[in-house]
Amino acid sequence: MSKALVFVGGFAAPGNEWPLTPIRRSARKQGWRTKYFNERLVFGPIATSAQRLVELLNQLDEVHDTIVVVGHSMGGLVSEHAGALGAPIDALVTIGTPHQGHSLSRFGPLSVMREMGTNSAYLTGVKALPGPRPPLLVITAGKDRLVPRSSSRPDRTHSFLEVPGIGHLSVIFEQATADAILEWADSHTGEPS
Repeated sequence: MSKALVFVGGFAAPGNEWPLTPIRRSARKQGWRTKYFNERLVFGPIATSAQRLVELLNQLDEVHDTIVVVGHSMGGLVSEHAGALGAPIDALVTIGTPHQGHSLSRFGPLSVMREMGTNSAYLTGVKALPGPRPPLLVITAGKDRLVPRSSSRPDRTHSFLEVPGIGHLSVIFEQATADAILEWADSHTGEPS
């Protein structure tokens, strides 16, 4: 069985941080192929990045039996949107993602920042998209000062994990985060445990 873990970075992270994380090393040891989504538009709009992710996932679906997407911060919004558009995602993990928006983002100088604002038209529009969504694991950092726990919880069914004692970016470098992601991913492969 071929299985792929696709990483989607956040607003200020181009994706080069993922190769340095324990999740990549652990995933490869367990037979997962890893891919980094680098077509994300830092300056927006998020919808365009989501459509580009759908295109990548459709290509990967031709090769892999299972696809699990891991999005950090804004990358989680891109990933959630791609799932809402029907991308072939077997399971989704968001880490420090402002599913409910971020109160300060609405004042940001860039349109992509305003899209992440609390009650933004963008977030409301994605929530309203019809159709099934992939199973979701939400991970937050106990000391995340950028995306508070209340903002990271989406309005749809999800599993939840808080990694204590760390911040917004450092959460992806924790072995506990890697272990939780792989346990979630493995439970959605269709393989016997």
